Amino acid sequence: MHARSQLWLFIARNAIVWLAMTAILVVVPDALERWMDLSVARVIGWAFACGIWVIAVEQHWKARYGALTRFVAQFILWVSAALIAIFISDLFRG
Repeated sequence: MHARSQLWLFIARNAIVWLAMTAILVVVPDALERWMDLSVARVIGWAFACGIWVIAVEQHWKARYGALTRFVAQFILWVSAALIAIFISDLFRG
């Protein structure tokens, strides 16, 4: 039973961090767009969001999975966060 609760904690932590990353990828570029090109602002937002991921959950991923599995899964999670954030951002732009 302990392993199951650890798995749910891992999933919940990742879901929260993924939502935070998505929010960061919407808010930061839109806030910085006044001072720089949107593509540069999105890169800065991406760097900030990835830093949050590394601080909050990377150690948990390293404890559970090897490098290749981490790369593939995190690539999917990070790109999905970025694409959803771009969609949301563009939706409000009109």
